[in-house]
Amino acid sequence: MVAANLNPDPIFPPQTSPSTNDALADCSEQPSPLIAAAQVARAALGSKRSDKLQRLFEFLLDRATEGRPPTEIEIAEAVFSRGRALDLPQDATVRVYMHRLRKALAQIYAEHPGRRLHIPRGEYRIVLAEEASLRQEDEHSTEESPTPGPPKTAPPWLAPVLALAVLAAANAAAWSILRPHPQDEVTPGLVRTALWRPIAKDDRPVTIVLGDYYLFSDSSNQAGDPTASPRLVRDPSINSRDDLDIYLMRYPGEIGRLADLNLNYVPSSVVAALGDVFTTVRGLKRDKVRHTQVIPASQLTPDMLKSSDVIYIGLLSGLGPLLRNPVFQASSFRVGVTYDELIDTASGRRFASDAGISAEEHVPRRDYGYVASLPGPSGNRLVILAGTRDPALLQMAELARDPAMLRAMSVPAAHSFEGFEALYQVRTMGNLNLGGKLLIERPLRSRGIWDTGKASQRFPNDTYEGAGHEEP
Repeated sequence: MVAANLNPDPIFPPQTSPSTNDALADCSEQPSPLIAAAQVARAALGSKRSDKLQRLFEFLLDRATEGRPPTEIEIAEAVFSRGRALDLPQDATVRVYMHRLRKALAQIYAEHPGRRLHIPRGEYRIVLAEEASLRQEDEHSTEESPTPGPPKTAPPWLAPVLALAVLAAANAAAWSILRPHPQDEVTPGLVRTALWRPIAKDDRPVTIVLGDYYLFSDSSNQAGDPTASPRLVRDPSINSRDDLDIYLMRYPGEIGRLADLNLNYVPSSVVAALGDVFTTVRGLKRDKVRHTQVIPASQLTPDMLKSSDVIYIGLLSGLGPLLRNPVFQASSFRVGVTYDELIDTASGRRFASDAGISAEEHVPRRDYGYVASLPGPSGNRLVILAGTRDPALLQMAELARDPAMLRAMSVPAAHSFEGFEALYQVRTMGNLNLGGKLLIERPLRSRGIWDTGKASQRFPNDTYEGAGHEEP
């Protein structure tokens, strides 16, 4: 079990009032710094529509005024059990919500400089901290963990690996930007298509988002050979530093073996598809230079999602939480057991890629490509060019710069604003795409997708991100 109290000294002198609510009432004239900071957090948490976060916050705040940091068992019984037993070694509810509350407090106080409430990393208590001290902690911390572990330093092999990655990215970007492109022939036809018309008419910046994947290191192979280089691991259920943090809170025995390196990778198919899409976007407005940036999906922020037109290029599995939920809120598809399968909710048909099945290179197989255009949260536009596997993604990139193929979708003008989606079956051989056939084309159900707080579905890779997301 995770150690609950890493610092047994009281963080505040014991209070005589029985609860924080009483303290707020009694100290209204000259509230203590703790109570003043609590008022800011309480108001903000009340707008998040999460009863569990609020209950956890109030319980930890009561314990902070009493100077008694709780244990994980006490939190489970007081906040989450509600008449049911929690198997703490297996149930990550307490750890997940502690992690979420820590992130929520950081976001709340981002606009309130000075002293704020804070949950130290790996602990079950709320403390009052200075903004400067928190920044210093973030700068010097390499990962969050329930107990202090040995300092993590980048292995010697990492520098050349990163150097090669940067060089490859620079070459890809240069190739995309500087290579010749038939603007005069392609652009006029593309501007009139339903996919590109909304972006061509808009003056917002363009953010091209590349589906990327999180990597962390595993040093278990060093047990017999300390000179061996740690392995880089891609685990579909661990998609960010936050997910790794929650995993380590659930399995503290892994601390010291697994480490965050702040490292993500972009598949080569995504980089190849970027060339076609970047050329297309650059040619949409020849008479005006639009600011265009290319970022990995892991760096997409809500502000970018609101202030720019967003174009996603990647596999369905790389969409990331900021994009996949609104897309599948509006879509009539849902993701199956894996991202290799899409299920049509209207007919019940299943479209499963077999491109990932090991077979001879000369055996033709099927993959599926997905294209969507939907309104963003502030009148901007989102375009999705995705595939279940690499060949389908490359086929969708070719589709996106072919006016004849885009006009074949024949999207009615009435559907242009609300958005539309299309599914293609792509013939493949090895990693080659041999052509695509339009299977389904229809309008999206985009009304209200930015106003709902409910997840569209449970996705295959949100094991830790989605744990405990249900609200009573």
